[in-house]
Amino acid sequence: MDKSCLLLLILFVLLDLGLESCIEHVWRDTIVYLDSNEPIFIGRPYGRVSRHLLHEALLRRCHEYGVMYLNSKVEKIIEGSNGCSIVVCEKNYMITCRLTTVASGAASGKLLEYDVGGPRVSVQTAYGVEVEVENNPYDPDLMVFMDYRDYMKEKQRCPEAEYPTFLYAMPMSPTRVFFEETCLASRNAMPFDLLKKKLMSRLDTMGVKVLKVYEEEWSYIPVGGSLPNTEQKNLAFGAAASMVHPATGYSVVRSLSEAPNYASAIAAILKKDIFCEKNSMMQTYRSPSMLAWKVLWPQERKRQRSFFLFGLALIIELDIEGIRTFFQTFFRLPNWMWQGFLGSTLSSVDLIWFAFYMFVLAPNSMRMCLVRHLLSDPTGATMLKTYLAYSQN
Repeated sequence: MDKSCLLLLILFVLLDLGLESCIEHVWRDTIVYLDSNEPIFIGRPYGRVSRHLLHEALLRRCHEYGVMYLNSKVEKIIEGSNGCSIVVCEKNYMITCRLTTVASGAASGKLLEYDVGGPRVSVQTAYGVEVEVENNPYDPDLMVFMDYRDYMKEKQRCPEAEYPTFLYAMPMSPTRVFFEETCLASRNAMPFDLLKKKLMSRLDTMGVKVLKVYEEEWSYIPVGGSLPNTEQKNLAFGAAASMVHPATGYSVVRSLSEAPNYASAIAAILKKDIFCEKNSMMQTYRSPSMLAWKVLWPQERKRQRSFFLFGLALIIELDIEGIRTFFQTFFRLPNWMWQGFLGSTLSSVDLIWFAFYMFVLAPNSMRMCLVRHLLSDPTGATMLKTYLAYSQN
């Protein structure tokens, strides 16, 4: 699941959709620690969105608009003889419909077709606790987006050292804090017991005494992977449509912001009512679905994603010192550039400038790493191919 807090962008999205009541806490600014005790200020407030309130609000809207539910497990989706789709549920219960949208999360392979030969799926994992503490080291007015400082008093090799992690902290009050140990991305999921061990060791080293545990959170977010085949009839949304941001693990912002346009595209397709007609138009039933897919995955989005996948593959290769160096360079970029990257507002052209500035500002060790990664990692070739396809259009 997504973390319960998102950057300022989601605050605007929720306001636009009339869901501002789902925001339960706001911090005046957001900070990052890398390898010193001097924080980097993001310059944006941070809002905690209650997943319970958001869930209730969305269900309430569904009820108001007459959405119907069937409590059953979908086994497969097949095409009927009349061009309609047939959703086959458990106990062989079948539902005939003109168009199906799959929103069953990242594990939707048996219901959808995905591009062959895409990048391997990586994983973002985290273990968090909301606790009552003594000696809270953080300002209650500031949200700690990333704390990459070394939590160990002595340099020693330990099992969890294989996975670079950072602390994510939300002080709800001077004594109540949500702490989360996060592995930004790895090829194989970091075991939750190691994440928990690392978090508790970090808090102990920081002198934080836990008095009471209110809630625990285990987060497992697949990132990267292939895009859905955008020529297939069945549609998808959310993680099933590969909408999780490869570089951050976030998806709620994009899902909420793109839902209205995507729904409008689907409504326009249904108004044409061509999926169930028994005439020659049945031979072109895929074309209307492609119109909706293009709303969700236009070429611009595909270019951006290829860039993010390149960055994801780079992060996975870096050790903790490499990650610190990367983010030290990242936060030396012009504010509009790194803030735009975090807020997913940079265009594919902006991202090229982002890469250029990163290369110019990075130390030689990071420059060599970037060049080597571009030339040797498959995501580099894919990114270049995706961008070159754009320039030839």
